[in-house]
Amino acid sequence: MARERLIGLIVALAVGALVSLAYFYGSFDAWQDKLLDRFFVTRAPPNDLLILAIDDESIHAIGNWPWRREVFAQTLSRLSGARAVGVDVAFAEGSLYGPADDAALLAALKTFKEKVVLPVQFDDRGGKVTLPYSLFEDIPAAFVNVRLDSDGIVRTVATMRGDYESFAKKIARVSDVPGVFRINYAGHAKTIPTIPFVDVSQGKILASVFKNKTVFIGVTANDLHDTIGTPLGVMPGVEVHANAVATIQSGAYLKDAPRGAAIPLILLAVLLPYAAIRFIKRFSLLIGAFAVVLAVLIFSALVAFSSGMIIPVLYLLFAEILSGGVLVAFQYFTESKEKKFIRTTFSFYLMPEVIDEILKDPEKLRLGGEKRKVTIFFSDIRGFTAISENMPAEALTKFINEYLTAMTDIVMEHNGLVDKYIGDAVMAFWGAPIENKDQATDACRAVLNMSAKLKELNAKWAAEGVPSIGIGVGLNTGEVVVGNMGSEKRFNYTIMGDEVNFGSRLEGLNKAYGTQCIVSESTARELSGDPLFTLRKLDLVTVKGKKEPKKLFELITAPVTDTLKKQLAHFASGRVAYNAGAWDEAISHFKKALAFGADGPSTAFIERCEDLKANPPSNWNGVYEFKTK
Repeated sequence: MARERLIGLIVALAVGALVSLAYFYGSFDAWQDKLLDRFFVTRAPPNDLLILAIDDESIHAIGNWPWRREVFAQTLSRLSGARAVGVDVAFAEGSLYGPADDAALLAALKTFKEKVVLPVQFDDRGGKVTLPYSLFEDIPAAFVNVRLDSDGIVRTVATMRGDYESFAKKIARVSDVPGVFRINYAGHAKTIPTIPFVDVSQGKILASVFKNKTVFIGVTANDLHDTIGTPLGVMPGVEVHANAVATIQSGAYLKDAPRGAAIPLILLAVLLPYAAIRFIKRFSLLIGAFAVVLAVLIFSALVAFSSGMIIPVLYLLFAEILSGGVLVAFQYFTESKEKKFIRTTFSFYLMPEVIDEILKDPEKLRLGGEKRKVTIFFSDIRGFTAISENMPAEALTKFINEYLTAMTDIVMEHNGLVDKYIGDAVMAFWGAPIENKDQATDACRAVLNMSAKLKELNAKWAAEGVPSIGIGVGLNTGEVVVGNMGSEKRFNYTIMGDEVNFGSRLEGLNKAYGTQCIVSESTARELSGDPLFTLRKLDLVTVKGKKEPKKLFELITAPVTDTLKKQLAHFASGRVAYNAGAWDEAISHFKKALAFGADGPSTAFIERCEDLKANPPSNWNGVYEFKTK
């Protein structure tokens, strides 16, 4: 027990070290910022800030944008008592209405001396700087660019860029400002008192309203598109600047907790679950304790945030959850040795999926089954007998295990269940014990990956002096009986039924056609319209023991090039002639197909047509009968 406690403590401290490392490198800072966004609450706005909004109402009353600059001049004349005026409107070129219009604005700006600020805009892509029109070059200016985080949210402000101060710092006229600081937003859009520009322009607002106020003039009209994403939603750019000025003037900066304090907090967050697990034995109470710790961490972070201190709350939560989860898992595995032993023992006989089903419902250990639609897979190595006779036993074992491991992994990766190995043959199926609507697609994806993997293995084996191999695959989709089959004392989870036998027959038919994978009509129907798969209509046959003709399709496993498409087209034409009993025409088309390269089906049909030509059937209907398995 003491050993397990020591291991648990080491695990908790290891989690603490891992999270501390992540905190040191800022691995989850972006996610933490999103969490901190939720901590902002609307509070009483600063009473010394005002926004004159160039809103829809003002544009409707004054006229289309841009306005005459004498409109701004007239409005500025009513703000003479203001402490400072920030004009977040670019006057980068001469007025459209002539020099007299510019002169009117210049005269108004000069009355404010150093109390008015015009915008400077940096073009981050083009590297250009948009300055106020040369006539206004003596008027104070500052840059208005904002810092966008990766998610498009403005959380921080830089106070210097090149030779220019930020708009907020210039307006606030405070020298001791951090180089970069978080904006302590007062609330959602329109939290800062806002007055329509037109009301001031038309003299509806008393001049005393602006006395000793910091006034911002900026765009809020939707059509002028000056909006910015913030932790509290979208708001006009001018209000973002106003919030930045409010932060500077109040000195209520949001500061990160010192690293020297953050690391111990993270270690405490991982040790609390360790203590809880050691002293609380009931699982429900343990989960409750974890929830209480999470709540305390979040509440503490909220209190600290409201006081201007940012503690690494996401890292603390992550540390507590990860530590608790790992320690609970550790306890579970150390206290469940018997269950683990059972699972390990049965894993030699049953697939993990089946074991999981049994653990959920032990009744499934009984004999019996149910009808289920599945896709059945059979594969076999071509010429394996000859290979095995000429290979030492140890080399053969290594070879077959490497092959079966690769094929098994592919089946499982594509949601299939390996039923059994029969020498070098593999039997698998999709659709049980877990239902799978995409079972045929998953099976065919597995076949394509097997074909690609086999090429890699053959290249590797060739370098080792081992003969290359080919495989044949049969796929069939149909209803079977699935369940535990066998005796009362020894049974296996498997499938049985006529469709299983047909799937096995399909695998064997590859030898007759020189193909790698033959699929049944039912499987081909499941793949209809899927561009990932190319199917060749191969034949219409009756197999031994069956009276009803079966359509066969080849799943093309080679890359579908233009040459292959032409070859398949000639083969299809040959099949049309073959079905009509036009043997010579069919042979001609099949030979044209072979002109594009080796093709097992074309070669097989030429031989078949020659035989049918020499021994014409009495009542030909396009159905070929196989006499053997």
